[in-house]
Amino acid sequence: MKTTSLIFGCTVVSLLPNLVSADEQRFSWQGKLEAGYVYDSNVTVRELDATTNKSDQAALLDGSLSLKWNPWANLQVNAGVNHSETLYRDQDEFDLAITTVHGDLSYDFRAFTVGLSRHDAQADLANQAFMDYQQDAFYLSRLWGARWYTRFALQDVDKTFAQVPERNATARAYTGDIYWFTPSAESYILVGYTYHDETSVDPELSYQEPQYRLTWQTQTSGWGGAHRWQLALQWQQRDYAAPMQLLDGEAREEQRFSVRGQWDIPLAAAVTLTPTLEYVDNQSNFDAVDYDETRAGVRLGFKF
Repeated sequence: MKTTSLIFGCTVVSLLPNLVSADEQRFSWQGKLEAGYVYDSNVTVRELDATTNKSDQAALLDGSLSLKWNPWANLQVNAGVNHSETLYRDQDEFDLAITTVHGDLSYDFRAFTVGLSRHDAQADLANQAFMDYQQDAFYLSRLWGARWYTRFALQDVDKTFAQVPERNATARAYTGDIYWFTPSAESYILVGYTYHDETSVDPELSYQEPQYRLTWQTQTSGWGGAHRWQLALQWQQRDYAAPMQLLDGEAREEQRFSVRGQWDIPLAAAVTLTPTLEYVDNQSNFDAVDYDETRAGVRLGFKF
């Protein structure tokens, strides 16, 4: 299962539909369905240190539903569910299905916003139970005028593996994100940092990892409506705590660099075509996870 740190980022640049009724407690919802295709130059499952060094093609399916409720002006409740599937043409032993349920409660004190969130994810690999993932977070955020936005969070993570219990782990993470918006608010730059400290049942799999993120996004009007481009870079340095037997007692190390670009092309009021391209360079002194990977795909999305 591949996890990312974009749990919050989408909410900064997207709004739910208009409120159902101004006379009622403010409530809104949004749904999205996507189908697509991806070419993967090297099918991998990072959570299992599994690298095939073989390419494949896959169908992508994704569906989500998001709810927002404002009981009163300063209190906001968000909830949602998402289900995604990656179905490979040849290597179906790597077919991945992930269902995520999340909730978020926040209060705006004007000077800053305080929030609590919970994410529960269940992943199946080749139609077999694979991993359960829970993340609880406490965060502080603030909008500084119209140009700057900051968010800092403390996260507790729990991972449980159905087939390999020695990989079960808990983690504590500290994250910080700074957004800078252009005057039109149609473009932004994000600079982010996370420190992730994970303790596994098997000491060889425990590690500390700083992560650095840089994202640029812009939006312009064009054929069909608003076109959106995004470019995201991430660098991670993973240092394992215990010596590894397969490395003759040497501790395992990894450096991971990834770059991802996407373009949202409006085809109709609620229909978007999104080409994506991603490259990952994962360097390690453990040969099984010393690899690079390129993923190129396209998705067709419908919002309702």
